[in-house]
Amino acid sequence: MTRRKLHKAITAAVLGLAVSVGSAVAADYPNKTIRLIAPYKPGGGSDSITRALGAALEKVSGQAVVVENIPGSSGINGMLELKKAKPDGYTIAMNGTLDVTAAIAFRDKAPFQIGDFTCAGAIFNTPVWILSHKDNGYTDLGDFLEDAKAKPGKLIMGITSKLSPTDFVASTVKGTSGLNFRIVGFGGGGPLKKAILANQVNVGVIISPVLLADVKAGELNALAHAGNLQGIINHPPSRGVKHIRDWGADLDVALVRGVWLPAGVPEEVRAKMEELVKAAVESDGFKEFGMNFGFAPYSESGEKFCGRLSQEVVDLNRTLDKYMKR
Repeated sequence: MTRRKLHKAITAAVLGLAVSVGSAVAADYPNKTIRLIAPYKPGGGSDSITRALGAALEKVSGQAVVVENIPGSSGINGMLELKKAKPDGYTIAMNGTLDVTAAIAFRDKAPFQIGDFTCAGAIFNTPVWILSHKDNGYTDLGDFLEDAKAKPGKLIMGITSKLSPTDFVASTVKGTSGLNFRIVGFGGGGPLKKAILANQVNVGVIISPVLLADVKAGELNALAHAGNLQGIINHPPSRGVKHIRDWGADLDVALVRGVWLPAGVPEEVRAKMEELVKAAVESDGFKEFGMNFGFAPYSESGEKFCGRLSQEVVDLNRTLDKYMKR
């Protein structure tokens, strides 16, 4: 046998061994406790979703799933922890695509890149929506814009934080309308919720279905949304809320939440986790959680989930350049 043929034979043997080892690992996966990172503080909407997912994953995988909260820097700290985790499929995270792409698009020095992660599928798709206290008398976004026109510089549109998906929506609405109103960050969804309920802001931009119970009770009015509420929110009146493009802001901003893994996880393991995530989303327990949460669970492949990331970064940068101060 020539040296070249011997090299080819050895290479083929090594590749074949790698495939068989990867298949063996996947066949046995998972066989120990799974660590599920929640990149936010306990008690919030993302934390609740993560814990519901963890419970569903436990049932479909037959393994314990331990939820670990690693908050800080709008979800960045948790994703950095995932990035450095051993790529064996036993450390995963639940997060939204915009929470990751905003950190890449809006920061001078991105803490991570898209290629640092891989995806195992989506579990929820919740658009940003704009709410107002009933006492303000706004029935839709047009009412707020008319008021802002009459009172330049006086009205406040509250957002969760600067350079966030909610800021993305607020700045686009302000830029396309050409009106002068203040955009104020509240350092997170919790403080913004309190401000909206206390009528400390004229309108608030937040991720649905946050404050849905108060919308149902008639304490708050849903003025507009930036995604799709049809068929996924369990409050029929909210399905008729208009899209922000009806007032010139032609963009969709929905937080598609899903499961992330560190780059380098064997494809067979990633695919197995994707199967488990899909089974968890379709389980009775997770569907019941979705009903109580206010939104139907949303299933999407890992390929499609990861596939939206690059375009999101482009869209965010475009809005940053056009309507937001760097």
